[in-house]
Amino acid sequence: MILQIAFALYPLCLAGVALVWALRAQPGKISRWLAEVAASGSIAVFAFLAGPWAFTSYYLRFALLVLFTLAVFYSYRRMNLASTMGKGQTAGRLALSVAVLSLFTPLNGSAVVAHLRSQESLDLSFPLAAGTYYVLQGGNSAVTNPFHALSGSKLALDIVRLNSFGNRAKRITPRTLDDYEIFGDRIYSPCAGTVLAVRDDLPDHAPGKADTEHPEGNFIVVKYAETEILIAHLMQRSAAVTTGEKVRLGQLLGRVGNSGNTLEPHLHIDARKNGAETGLLFDGRGLTMNNVVKRAK
Repeated sequence: MILQIAFALYPLCLAGVALVWALRAQPGKISRWLAEVAASGSIAVFAFLAGPWAFTSYYLRFALLVLFTLAVFYSYRRMNLASTMGKGQTAGRLALSVAVLSLFTPLNGSAVVAHLRSQESLDLSFPLAAGTYYVLQGGNSAVTNPFHALSGSKLALDIVRLNSFGNRAKRITPRTLDDYEIFGDRIYSPCAGTVLAVRDDLPDHAPGKADTEHPEGNFIVVKYAETEILIAHLMQRSAAVTTGEKVRLGQLLGRVGNSGNTLEPHLHIDARKNGAETGLLFDGRGLTMNNVVKRAK
């Protein structure tokens, strides 16, 4: 529960800092004002690109852009007012602005790089249907894909489902698995291929209680040409295929669960070609953190 609250507050706190800083940008010299606006803007951009907004509402990230624009406009209108701060404070604010800008500019650059395709990517069909799905972490960057980067699968994706409020669950700290929009959703084969491995005997544990001894939890591995596609954290006893079975594109594989090393229900998918990790496209589109995929019912 503490982690869920922390993830929810993280982008909101960054957004709050950016907005307050923009509103309080020191009037006076245009160069100093621009430095403060640029610094606060770099924080706002980072929150927009790399904040996990699905813990509150995906739509709040767009509200941030509107509010920040209004804050900058308000601050600009104050530009002709005399500065009320001393020289020492002015120098300190300028130094802080430069430091913050120096920190967040490369972070934002890394978040933008996450949208670039890997040199070799496999194009698949999106494996979920009938809903609005959100990439909780993904992309070719440690900024937008931190936990996968630490675990050695830096090109993997974690996907959840959004409700009409833009949240991945009924509340910020869900108490049961059924509170999560994606729990139990059907998973369809993203390609034609052969099932290499299946496991579906592990239990779905309660939110916040990860099974670190079985990282993938219940899973299915489908081989397509020379590539092995891992679909993990499935619901217990939900596998609809068996090892060695030939599957067609769009065939039911199983259901999204909460088994393995995961704190809440989501779909994990990654791919390896000849043992080396490869990037993924879905219907020709590369996905990264905060991307949304809408599937018609």
